Amino acid sequence: MLGLQMWRSSLCPIPRGLSMVVRRSKTQSRYTPISETETNDLLDALEGREPESESNVEAEGGPSGPPVGDQYPKASPPPAITTATSYQRPRYRLHCHSTRNNTITTFTRPDGGTIAWFSGGSCGFKRGTRSSYEAGYQCSVRVFERIKDVRAAVGPMHLDLYFKGFGQGREALQKALLTSEGDGIRQMVINVTDRTPIKIGGTRSKKARRL
Repeated sequence: MLGLQMWRSSLCPIPRGLSMVVRRSKTQSRYTPISETETNDLLDALEGREPESESNVEAEGGPSGPPVGDQYPKASPPPAITTATSYQRPRYRLHCHSTRNNTITTFTRPDGGTIAWFSGGSCGFKRGTRSSYEAGYQCSVRVFERIKDVRAAVGPMHLDLYFKGFGQGREALQKALLTSEGDGIRQMVINVTDRTPIKIGGTRSKKARRL
C-alpha cells in the first residue's frame, strides 16, 4: 500500500527539496525519513531523468576521466614523454663460443652485424693454451672494454648473452662478469641463452684429439 500511495503521489508535481517521502526500515518497525538527496534522486527516477551524481559530472568534463581525443581532463595533465625508456633501448649481443681447441667471443649489433671479436689466438696464446681458462678470461676482458666504448657512444642499451660449447672459456666469461671488469656489463645483461647443440644418437663422434 505504501508503494502504491507513493506512485500516486508522484503523478502530481512535487516541489524540489521536499523531504516528506518516507521509507520503512528493514531492521526497525518505524518509518525513517529520507534525506533530501535521496528524495531528489527518487523524483528524477519517477520523471524519467537520470540522477545528477558525481559520475555524470565527471562524464561531462569534470575533474577526472579518460581523455577524449587529444583533450585531457583539467586535473590530470598528459603523461610525460621520456626519450630513454627501457623498452626502447637497443639490444646488442655477446656470443661466447668455447670449444676444446679455442675460445671466441663476438660482440654484435642488434641486427647481427659484427662490431668486435676476440679469440685465444688473437690474445697471444698458442696451440693448446688457446682453449685454457686464462685465454677465455683475457678474451672476456677485452670484449668488455669494447662494449663500454660502444655504450659511451650510443647511450643506454641492453645486452643478450649467448653461450655455445662446454669449453673452459664458458666458465671464464661467467667469472669475468662477477669481477670488477664486469661491473658496467652486468646491469646491461637481460637475457642469457645456451645454444650448445646436444646430439641424441646420431653419427659417430670424432676421435679424441692428441696433444
